[in-house]
Amino acid sequence: MAISLLVVLAGAVGMLLLLLTWFGSRSITPEIEDDLDPILGHKDPTAIYESLGPFIPMPAHLKTSDQMVDWMTRELPKLTAEIANPRS
Repeated sequence: MAISLLVVLAGAVGMLLLLLTWFGSRSITPEIEDDLDPILGHKDPTAIYESLGPFIPMPAHLKTSDQMVDWMTRELPKLTAEIANPRS
């Protein structure tokens, strides 16, 4: 009796997992087919992000969190000010 109940329970859990696998990804991912959306449209996402303005990469020599915060609070404002007000 106990074995048959375990078999029925395992079958029910297996069917639930199969249904979640089959329908789960379809219900999570929205199906938006809109050409106006620049990210989901036919344009390259990298080109979109690059067109928004200058990108300042973080230097590779910064390894610790403290070094990164120090660079962001001291050097990054100087770099962004130079980009905003170019001296030509």
